[in-house]
Amino acid sequence: MNKTALTKTYTKDIQNSCLNSKKIVLSLATISFLASCTHATLTPEIETYEETDRRTKARSASRSTNSNNKTTISSLQNSTQTVSGTGNTLVIENGGTITISNGSQQAVNFTQDSSTSTFLNKGTLIGGNNTASVQLGANNNNNGVTIKTFDNQGIIGNGFSKFGVTVWGTNSSKSTINNFTNSGTIYSNTGESIYFGNANISSFANSGTIKSKQGAGVNISRGTSIENFNNTGTIEGKEDGIRINANVKTLKNTGTIKGHAISIKSLGGTIDQLINEGIMDGKSAGIYMRRSRVKTLTNSGTINQNNSATWSAGIKLENGSTIENIINTGSIRSNAFGISVTGGKFGTLTIKDGGQVYGKYSAIGVGRSQTLGDLYIDGRSSNGRVSGIYSEEHGILLEDNSRTQKIELKNGGIIKGNIDGIRLINSASLSGEMILSGEGSRVEGGRGVGILNRSGKIEGSIKVEDGATVTATSNRAIANSGSGSITGGITVSGKNTKLQGNIINMGNASIGSDIKIEDGAKVEGGLVNQDNGVISGSITVDKDSKLDSITNTSTSSTGISGSITNNSDNKLEISNGEGATIGGGITNNGNADLVISNQGSVGKDKNGNTVTNNGSGSVGIKDWLVSTDKNTGKLDTVVIGGSGKDNVKVENITVDQSNVDLEELNDINNIISGVNQNNIGNIGTNGSGEISLSYDPITGKLTTDFNLNASISGATFRSLISTTSRRSTFIDNVMGNSMQSFALASSSKSQSIAMSEKGNLYADASDYIKSDLNNGSYGSNKEHSLFILPYTSSQNVELSLNEESKGHTKGTIIGYSTLKDSGIYGVYAGYEDTKMGSTYFDINNRTYYAGLKYFNTLFTTEKGQEVYIKAQGKAALIKNDLTEKIGNNEAKAEPNSYAYGVNTALGMNFISNKDIFSPEIGLAYEGGYTEAFSMKDTIGQATVKGGERTYANYLNLFSTKTSLTWFRDWLPNLKTSVELGAKFNINPKVEAEARFGNIKVSDEFDLPRVQKFVSTSFIVPVNEAFYFSLNYNGMFDKDGNTHTGFAQFNYLW
Repeated sequence: MNKTALTKTYTKDIQNSCLNSKKIVLSLATISFLASCTHATLTPEIETYEETDRRTKARSASRSTNSNNKTTISSLQNSTQTVSGTGNTLVIENGGTITISNGSQQAVNFTQDSSTSTFLNKGTLIGGNNTASVQLGANNNNNGVTIKTFDNQGIIGNGFSKFGVTVWGTNSSKSTINNFTNSGTIYSNTGESIYFGNANISSFANSGTIKSKQGAGVNISRGTSIENFNNTGTIEGKEDGIRINANVKTLKNTGTIKGHAISIKSLGGTIDQLINEGIMDGKSAGIYMRRSRVKTLTNSGTINQNNSATWSAGIKLENGSTIENIINTGSIRSNAFGISVTGGKFGTLTIKDGGQVYGKYSAIGVGRSQTLGDLYIDGRSSNGRVSGIYSEEHGILLEDNSRTQKIELKNGGIIKGNIDGIRLINSASLSGEMILSGEGSRVEGGRGVGILNRSGKIEGSIKVEDGATVTATSNRAIANSGSGSITGGITVSGKNTKLQGNIINMGNASIGSDIKIEDGAKVEGGLVNQDNGVISGSITVDKDSKLDSITNTSTSSTGISGSITNNSDNKLEISNGEGATIGGGITNNGNADLVISNQGSVGKDKNGNTVTNNGSGSVGIKDWLVSTDKNTGKLDTVVIGGSGKDNVKVENITVDQSNVDLEELNDINNIISGVNQNNIGNIGTNGSGEISLSYDPITGKLTTDFNLNASISGATFRSLISTTSRRSTFIDNVMGNSMQSFALASSSKSQSIAMSEKGNLYADASDYIKSDLNNGSYGSNKEHSLFILPYTSSQNVELSLNEESKGHTKGTIIGYSTLKDSGIYGVYAGYEDTKMGSTYFDINNRTYYAGLKYFNTLFTTEKGQEVYIKAQGKAALIKNDLTEKIGNNEAKAEPNSYAYGVNTALGMNFISNKDIFSPEIGLAYEGGYTEAFSMKDTIGQATVKGGERTYANYLNLFSTKTSLTWFRDWLPNLKTSVELGAKFNINPKVEAEARFGNIKVSDEFDLPRVQKFVSTSFIVPVNEAFYFSLNYNGMFDKDGNTHTGFAQFNYLW
């Protein structure tokens, strides 16, 4: 359940008991009564008074003193005292008691049309348990009664009778009571203690106790009007303290009104003045209103709601109810919502003179599409208590499409929520201003935000002034997010005024006017504009004011459309991120340091300056990206101006090489002008390093150099070298395992095994070969070996210079070997997909490869050492997918590469019991060709103006190899092999050519001179037909490393 939803409905408290009656007599009188009782609220098991009275029998005469229609009772009486006619006076003295044992008879019954000047009870009146103790008028829609003074100083009801006092009338003939006074006790067992239906009462005053054990304390039903209702005593109901469906001019409580459901429930009608100076205590609500209206509610006492139901509130409005004015100088507390409207509207809500509102979920909650007019919180108080609103979650909560006009906090008032101080969501609107002013005034948020506008609308401005504070433990003072809008801007002004945390504009939010920090105010945080946020005005930090930083990373086309002006003597840092915009330039008029980092776009002011320094402080440009016009290729020159421009220092300036006209790089003034050239530090580009700039401040000369090794050409070459090396080593191992299986199939000489070479790019694909295979194994019945192997590998390559990039390869290889008298012959084919990425390049390719292998023993020495020869030929087609990234721009190309090579090696096996040691040397040739290609812009413009083309590249490399392998035959079904070696590149330089714009460039790529490798195998001959092995290949050089692990099955027949 969403605890902050304000739309829960409490149906039990508004059931219509009269319509649930099971024994309604359909007479004219009953129908009339139902019209008057439609909105009376009783639990279904409680009978109403009129149901009880239908069973009333004839009254017996009372024993009393009777003179001139004046009756005085001073002793015990067991029959109903009936008052009829006019001019009556009825007094029950202290010793007078009327106790009725008949369940359907009253103690006193004022019949219809009777008039009484005075009714005074000092004794005890107890009616039957199915009726009222005192009844005024009949319940069958007959005419009402008239009583000038109804005064109870004794006991009415005393827990036995169903109702205490009931007053009846009709729309045309209402009962009238000038003064209804209770200083004694009026008690009800199962119904209302007092029920008014169709009655006019001038004054109702209770200083005693009115209590219902099951129903409402006082039920003021439809057709009734009360001029003044004054409670200084106690009114308590099992359901509601007071239930109203009538008009009351003034209802004042200085005593206690308590409802086990609701203390005051209004289900219709109007209350002009509702004043609480005492205690109103309800479990579900303190004051609950449904289809009713209060003109002014004044609380200087206590209104409590104390159960845990999430729909509950201290004051709650539903179904079109209205409170025009609320003035709270007392306490309103709720375990759910302090003041809540889920159906209706509040007019003006004023909290002052120490008034406080607390709600667990929200102190003030305005539900979906509901209305709160103006909210004023004035912290000034003469009682030492600070006015404010407090919540465990949200101080003020304005839900979807809700409306309010103005929020004003002043003179030390508090708005506090442990999540958000003020929260507007989903088109909630504040049509006026939010003004927070005065020393000590605070809006406090917790883990959320001080002031949160999430997709809401603040049509005015937010003003924090004259010593007020907005803070949050999350370090987010003000957040405008989602599609939120603040039309009137944000102003933080005045000495001691503080925002403790950031001002954040994020998502698709917008601030439609200026942001001003002025008159000594401090923002102890930064201004952050991110995502697609828009700030349409300017940003100004005045003298003696402080804003720690301005960070703009918004990718909106407008970003910050105005200018940024710093007049402060406090240090300010401005960061404008990639793709972000500051429209009107940056100006420093202060005497402190201004530090600027810009990776986006900064416009110029009316004088044509990008950065203006008029203050005595210095401006440090920590880093600045000079953007390029996407049509002309011209640079957006950084223009430095102002009287203090010599105090502008440039630490680093970067040229955006996307679509740049290279002619622009011939003059420093195309990049930055107006600055003292001795104050310029490093100048570079935002590419991978293929274009580098160097500046000599003494001569003022700017030179441009090109480095193909850092370009897409160099990255492609390094990737191809790495993947081909890894593939060659891998093939050596898997083919070696396949060809070795012939040796393992020979039971006659299982210890005699030739070692497999584990090489790199320049290695041949060698194998595990049994050295005397031709002599001893040809008699075996196994002549063929086959395998199909899916595989994956990982590798680290320096694609971008000085950046190690991780890549992954997936592929499948199929290999076949056959044993002949002339040696062992092998053939293989496969394909693989490789994906690698870095900051500046993505290189993906698919390779189709095939090769032939051969092994034979040349001779055996007198001491039994075997000398063998190996040879291999191979070829591959590589389909490349190349991406170059400059900022957010990309260019692509898809050239093909072709690789081919041959190698041969000589080796010797030294056999010692179960161990074989095999040194080996070899010579290899690797050839290759990559087609010429041009980079084509796919996202934005990544290439320089005029394009970038890499010419065809030819590769002719020679290398030598040396290695040592140790093979161990541990058990008949367990063998191991370890090989260590190195490759030496004879000619490690490769020439390359390219064109940038109209400039042709040639360069050399340097290969690693030495490449080291290691291979290991764990071999398990399962039977004569199947062999299983676990294998690892590793290659290492100065530019990176590769690692491949795989499991292999070979099948022999």
